[in-house]
Amino acid sequence: MLKKILSYIRTHNILRHALYITATFLVVIIIASIGMNVYTQHGEAIRVPQLKGLRLPEAIALLERESLNYEVVDSLYDTTQKPGIIIEMTPHSGSSVKRNRTIYLVINSVVPQKLSIPYLTDLSSRQAQSLLEGLGFPSPEIVYVSSRYKDLVVGANYKGRSVRVGEKFPVTSKLQLLVGNGIEEELTDSVDSLADQVDPELFVEE
Repeated sequence: MLKKILSYIRTHNILRHALYITATFLVVIIIASIGMNVYTQHGEAIRVPQLKGLRLPEAIALLERESLNYEVVDSLYDTTQKPGIIIEMTPHSGSSVKRNRTIYLVINSVVPQKLSIPYLTDLSSRQAQSLLEGLGFPSPEIVYVSSRYKDLVVGANYKGRSVRVGEKFPVTSKLQLLVGNGIEEELTDSVDSLADQVDPELFVEE
């Protein structure tokens, strides 16, 4: 029976070529499927290790051992964490990823970030305080000074010197807000003292 089928196929060129094309197509599909599985490493998932709390050299060694790449995308300054350690990572630990996947890291900065001082003059003390705290500065010290405009900021100091708008300071810096007390400073020179400075001879009649 098999010989008859093979003999029949040999005597019919069209059928023979159709079988050749079909067989070739199936071989190509099988090879492509195998190649795709190899390329995507189908079924070979890697668990992302826990990197939070590690210093960067320790994390790099661990990632290289698992055939994973890394990229430091940001650095923050968190006083509740140790300087130089990893505080955020994407994907998170325990996630299943392919080999050579890049893990994105956020490092706790060794030095505090510097921020620009915003325009504070003529704001209310509460507005200025909220603005500074919103940027990340600690709550400023309020120092009342002589000014007719009560509770309005007239300036800011840092360690005894005046602060300029746009000047950068570490985010941990504690600033002083100079706030008006609603009382203008009185003139210290009296009329009598002014009179003492006038030459009496100017008033002598000739």
